[in-house]
Amino acid sequence: MVGSEDKFFNVMSNRSLILAFICFGIISNIHAQGLVFDEPVKLGSAINSSAEEIMPLISPDGMHLYFTRAFHKENIGGEFAGMDIWVAERDEKGQWKEATNRLNSLNNRDNNAVIGLRADSKVVYMLNSYSNKRGVAFSKKLNGKWGAPEIIEVPGIAKMDFIGFYMNPTYDVLLISMKGDKSYGNEDLYVSLKNSRGQWQPPVNLGATINTSGFEISPYLSADGKKLYFASDGHGGYGDADIFVAERLYDSWTVWSKPRNLGTPINSSKFDAYFSIANDSTAVLASNRSDDLSDIYVSRIAGQQKDNQKELTKSLIQEARSLLAEIRGEGNKKEYFIEFEYESEEINEEEKTKLSNLVKDLNYQQYAKINLLSFANEKESAALHEKRLHKIVNYLKLSGINESKIHVNESNKNMTQGAATALFDAKYGVLIIVSNN
Repeated sequence: MVGSEDKFFNVMSNRSLILAFICFGIISNIHAQGLVFDEPVKLGSAINSSAEEIMPLISPDGMHLYFTRAFHKENIGGEFAGMDIWVAERDEKGQWKEATNRLNSLNNRDNNAVIGLRADSKVVYMLNSYSNKRGVAFSKKLNGKWGAPEIIEVPGIAKMDFIGFYMNPTYDVLLISMKGDKSYGNEDLYVSLKNSRGQWQPPVNLGATINTSGFEISPYLSADGKKLYFASDGHGGYGDADIFVAERLYDSWTVWSKPRNLGTPINSSKFDAYFSIANDSTAVLASNRSDDLSDIYVSRIAGQQKDNQKELTKSLIQEARSLLAEIRGEGNKKEYFIEFEYESEEINEEEKTKLSNLVKDLNYQQYAKINLLSFANEKESAALHEKRLHKIVNYLKLSGINESKIHVNESNKNMTQGAATALFDAKYGVLIIVSNN
């Protein structure tokens, strides 16, 4: 395929590439289990008011809660001029003191908001409401006071009213919600990373697994950089916007697991967004579930979901059968099964030939969709399973398939070998179905 990459992109430019992973065998606990949350509790009058409170973010040390307040008469510009940054501090009993917006020069008559905090809590990152440059702002805390905001230039940020950010504590990942040139619909999620010289690069769209024709907003990245939490009205759900989580795969920023709705009690029939986790134990979010305007809620992480293996196996068999029926009903198609030896991640020469034939089909016969269904023996490790998937995906990528077109639909649940044999022969590998629409 080297040398014919341009031709390949021309063929595939208006077509979608879908990779759907149904994982049979034992997957890691992170994949198999999701977090369980207690019923969110609306914070008291020290935080919430008759105005609107959104964008809550607890400092890494857990001692300060930053949020944005709109339509409040005590904002710097008054009730209707813009939004202010407010902050509350915990007292010695762990209760929140009365919030204040008296933060030196951090607030002005524009829309002000904290979008991230450095790990030591001595730097806040903010919306750039202080200059006409494209980027974000930051302020350092010196002698107990916040200094004048400074600008971090980031190329390629759209100039628009609806834009949001999240800066991670180590200051090397900037997530952006905006309607850019490559957006799929309304606001999409993008990422900007630094180059080797420490300069921020133009934003890259996270891809169609995350982004939809609706809006995706309020991104938040877990401390390990693996889980993306965000709000959307384009993935279906309970209300005006629901909170979802997706896992980053293969250390890529454009290959993700299928977003999972956090469900109740986190999501409601109203607007739920701006979710974040502090100290691996407390979640905060903004919701208008009890009023017209949003308030800030807090929820405790109660543990992890424990799956009933028998019921899970039954449901996943049905899920896989439905998916196979859907895939196999999509017009003309060809199927390939890439086998692996037991407890091996290596692709032998015979299977490499199958992959080579697959690439030729994509290049010359203009196939539009690739669906990968992968299963392994229940005694094989999750790490081995991931390595096999990684080999297949890397082969496709190196053959010229545009990474941004890879859509991942992962079940994220345990599946026994018995479930696999209910659908396929007892083999270890990846079933690939290629269709033309």
